[in-house]
Amino acid sequence: MYIQLLNMKWPKFWQRKALGLVFGCFLLSGCSGETDSDNLRVLSRVHFNTNVSNFDAAKAFYLQLGMETLSDFPDTNTLEMAQAIGIRTPTSYDGSQGEAAGGYLLHGELLGFGFSGGVIDLIEFTIPRNEDPPYAKLNRLGMVKAAMLTTNLDADYRYLTELAVKFLSAPATRSDGSRFAIFKDLDGTFYELLEIEGEDQDSEPPHIQRLGAVTINVSNYERSAAWYKRLGFQLTQRIDAAEKGLVAKAMGFDEPIAYKGGVFTHAKDGSQLEIVEWISPRDLTPPYPIPINHIGIHRIAFSTSDIEGDVEKLRGQGVEFISDITPCCSGPDSWGGIVAFYDPDGTIVELVEQPIMTLMGTVSSWFN
Repeated sequence: MYIQLLNMKWPKFWQRKALGLVFGCFLLSGCSGETDSDNLRVLSRVHFNTNVSNFDAAKAFYLQLGMETLSDFPDTNTLEMAQAIGIRTPTSYDGSQGEAAGGYLLHGELLGFGFSGGVIDLIEFTIPRNEDPPYAKLNRLGMVKAAMLTTNLDADYRYLTELAVKFLSAPATRSDGSRFAIFKDLDGTFYELLEIEGEDQDSEPPHIQRLGAVTINVSNYERSAAWYKRLGFQLTQRIDAAEKGLVAKAMGFDEPIAYKGGVFTHAKDGSQLEIVEWISPRDLTPPYPIPINHIGIHRIAFSTSDIEGDVEKLRGQGVEFISDITPCCSGPDSWGGIVAFYDPDGTIVELVEQPIMTLMGTVSSWFN
């Protein structure tokens, strides 16, 4: 389920991504050796996950959107890894699996729009299994949707509608001028087609270029904006929305809606978060709990060059962790570590440390 540099497919993917970031640091001075006492040493967004009920069907769905498999990963792992994703109680396995009680059984792959277009950690859990549906509305606390950026929204809407993809409505235009259409995957997880400028409007659909912002709903925008800033995210666009009619309907509501927030861009890799506080209608139901197997977007992972230092800072700020730093992903022979914890509202965030990214952090400090 987590990145393994020593797996057959993964090194090429991660090394290309890492080398791209290295050269970006050198050419644009985008990487910093900062040692700010509050900020973490986050280098990039690794992926966000989407849990599904039927992996084969879900994979076929996402391939229709233009995604491809970038890597796979083991279906089982150590007991420590199980605890790191919140599995606390003994779990029974079919004896044919040959696995110890208390672990997990899943199947997944990393999907993306090429090596630089963002990554989804697509997973079907068998043990423990949770078939509860994902968030029913876009105003629930937690990670409610992710954007897919297209250069031809109308053509892609027609193309996906012909494939029986379920949209909340036809494309609409928000008051800030952005054109969008929100759809659901086979399990009901929300994704948003968001139109951007591009040069391939006349090509065959789909025209989706890459993944965009992950939307995280929060109960206190100012508090969460400051919290995610410590991970390296900077405000690049304010949101102050009051919508009704077609736009509200396109977001799944029959009544007028209002929310505030901002789009935040990471200083090093350019990945984005959309942090939103809903004013009306307001829903303060907590995000998905552990274990991290709920259908929907349940976890977002970031690479760090100093996982131990970051954990120390977060503990000093009172952040609650799901487990201690866990060797990933082969017990004592692991290449690095992972740790998951909660944001101020209980949304699950993960830090991952890989040797090549630690090297990047060290090299970047030489130039600052």
